[in-house]
Amino acid sequence: MTFFMRGLAFALALAVTAPALAAAPILLKVDAPTQARLGVVTAPLTAARKTASVGGFARAVDPVPLATLDADIVAAVAAVGASQAEAARTRTLNAADQTVSRKVAEAAAAQARADAAKLALLRRRLGLEWGPSIQALSDARRGRLIADIAAGRSALVRIDASSGLSQLRGTAIIDLGPGGTARAVILGPARVGDPRLQSTGLLALINGPQAMRMGSGTVAPATLAAGPETTGVIVPRAALLRTAGQTFAYVRRDAGSFERRPIAGGLSDPAGLFVAGGFRPGEPVVVKGAAQLFAAETPAKAE
Repeated sequence: MTFFMRGLAFALALAVTAPALAAAPILLKVDAPTQARLGVVTAPLTAARKTASVGGFARAVDPVPLATLDADIVAAVAAVGASQAEAARTRTLNAADQTVSRKVAEAAAAQARADAAKLALLRRRLGLEWGPSIQALSDARRGRLIADIAAGRSALVRIDASSGLSQLRGTAIIDLGPGGTARAVILGPARVGDPRLQSTGLLALINGPQAMRMGSGTVAPATLAAGPETTGVIVPRAALLRTAGQTFAYVRRDAGSFERRPIAGGLSDPAGLFVAGGFRPGEPVVVKGAAQLFAAETPAKAE
């Protein structure tokens, strides 16, 4: 140990507790003149709220197949209405005075059943090809959706991620680069899986001016909330120290002592690290001089 480090260690008058448990706090006593020489500066922790998120990518879906299927359903609905009316008319005429033969009435009834079966198949295709969220839309709502997509007021996107998204709901934020971000409302799971990611993916809808930036085939990064909002604090980047696989920060306990407090977990934040437990808003953490405190503590422990 160098003379400088020995002198500094004694000047600090270190008092490191000898905890029975490894998780117990480590206290460091430092008088005011020494704090000034080391340039120790503290700042209060600020409260924050975070939501765990999952990253993936959004791809604008080609709406033509959906529009074609919708048109087929509209035509089938009209055909069912006409054939059912014809079946009812011929049945009435046959029962009244046999103006229409029984064979003709039966043929009209068969046609009505065939048209109804075709319509049912088309509606099932909505679920098989587009998922339950699109299948659940009424004919009028689905028609308005397709009209909005055609006019550029909305965009239908599919969101995939390697971690899987089938249980996620709510909204997704899509990064459009220089164009800013777009908010996409999650409709539900997609029906067809992505063979590369082995993911069923999610269908989402972008509404508003940003929809025009997601033309068919466009791909952009997407972020989705993956859990409830959590309260905690932001530990500033300048307060973070890492050694032996552990991250910690020094918290001022009083005018002459500091606690080296480990940080378990945490989420990355532009200002530092979001921590949900172990720290309280307003607690003063060392944002300058933390490395000097640790350098002095380490040789003292070695002795």
